[in-house]
Amino acid sequence: MSAFDAAMATLLADSNMGSDAEWQAAAGGTWQPARVLLSTPAELVPGLGATSGRAIAIQATIRAADLAQPPRRGDLLRLAGTTYRVETVEPDPLGLTCRLGLGRMS
Repeated sequence: MSAFDAAMATLLADSNMGSDAEWQAAAGGTWQPARVLLSTPAELVPGLGATSGRAIAIQATIRAADLAQPPRRGDLLRLAGTTYRVETVEPDPLGLTCRLGLGRMS
């Protein structure tokens, strides 16, 4: 485990930073427990005029090693009883974590 991976594991384990979640691959299967760091996007979607909205409801950073397979668009993440669909996946340059852009399921 690299120093960066150890630091991320420490942040995720901290009850003030990390949140419990469950992840499921788009292909189905069982829900897997995971820890994530949550954030909200600051940028608004351009072109929506006065009714500006956000394409992504929330973002979650997750350790790639905590998942059975790399996350993909269409996977599901459940947080505090609310299920979100993975809309975007941005791996970090070292491949240790992925930032997931999550959209609410309707």
